[in-house]
Amino acid sequence: MTLIERIVWDEFVQAKSWEQYISDYTGYKMDWRKWFSIITGALVVIGSSTWSVWNFFEKSWVAPVVLLIVGITQILASSLPQIIVDNETLKSLSRLRGMYIGYSNKLERLLLKILNKNLSQEEIEEQYFALRETVYPIEELKDAMNIRQLKKLSKKIENRIDIMLKARYLTNIED
Repeated sequence: MTLIERIVWDEFVQAKSWEQYISDYTGYKMDWRKWFSIITGALVVIGSSTWSVWNFFEKSWVAPVVLLIVGITQILASSLPQIIVDNETLKSLSRLRGMYIGYSNKLERLLLKILNKNLSQEEIEEQYFALRETVYPIEELKDAMNIRQLKKLSKKIENRIDIMLKARYLTNIED
């Protein structure tokens, strides 16, 4: 593989990895959101519904515990937007994933032309750098969203991409 062909390959792998990462990252954030809502809802119900029950049994020490639960619930509810993603962020993640899908598809199309030897080195460079000019909105959105790199999720995606690429291209990418 020539240098420009390796660059195209690496860019394709990166784009595909980000597309997969954003997909799983969105699911991860939605799961957090679901569990956070369930837990805060349960704490509200426990705190508000058990107050009179404990007074009935004359367990005065429980009242401060119930107040503590209600207080924690209120703190959690007020900090909800800072802890979990909102609908707008989920829409942005979905839009970002779509942008990565489009970009990786274009890179894969270029890669197939390279592997089939349909392009000269100059044509490869021209097409690659033309594609690179389209990546600015993707990078701006990604940077604006401040997507954290989660180690466990990253490793999962790395393994998935490795399997996918070996299945598709193993015989074609040998140096």
